[in-house]
Amino acid sequence: MGKMIDEEDCPVCEEFDQEWIFTYGDLVTLLLCFFILLFSMCKMDIERFRDVADSFKPTPAGSPFLLDGNDAIVERISTVVEKSELADDTTMSVEDRGVVVSFNAKALFESGSAVLTEQAKQELSKFSKLLYFLPNKLLVEGHTDDAPLPKGMSHWGLSSARSSVVARHLITEGVDEKKITTKGYGKYRPQFQNNIPEQRALNNRVEVIVIPEEEQ
Repeated sequence: MGKMIDEEDCPVCEEFDQEWIFTYGDLVTLLLCFFILLFSMCKMDIERFRDVADSFKPTPAGSPFLLDGNDAIVERISTVVEKSELADDTTMSVEDRGVVVSFNAKALFESGSAVLTEQAKQELSKFSKLLYFLPNKLLVEGHTDDAPLPKGMSHWGLSSARSSVVARHLITEGVDEKKITTKGYGKYRPQFQNNIPEQRALNNRVEVIVIPEEEQ
């Protein structure tokens, strides 16, 4: 029979006085979970941005828009729009059909007119310098609200004339006419309901769409 070991002589039976280690372990585990969650969210945002950016061709070598090391078309268009005098009347969105730059018609034309104002010509000229370096095809769409027009005018005619005028100005500034298509939808594709004046005004617009590479 083996020798009996007294409880006081057994190192395993000594009182454990380092209970703080359990709290510390729980804290480390929680921090690890937090950083894993944070990393997964950041990674998802990066991949989402990359999907959007990769759907467009980058500007070609030698473009002045590469000077800052950032050639993402989405960001370049956003920067140009924000610096424009028409920024308050212009919105930009990324949709399945492409990068959509929407100009409120009042910023480009007088009411009921298809003649560009002088300020609109100047700002569209600046905008055209970006479009000139893009290999992407462009779609220029004209839209109106449902407000009555002077006798002899139609919503179809006005929206088509405005999209054509904007396209012709871009071509005059050097954009390849082979890349541009124009369409006029009249009052039949409103973004908002026409029963509120402020919303009706937003339906009266000209949109320039930069078409993604895979759609060309």
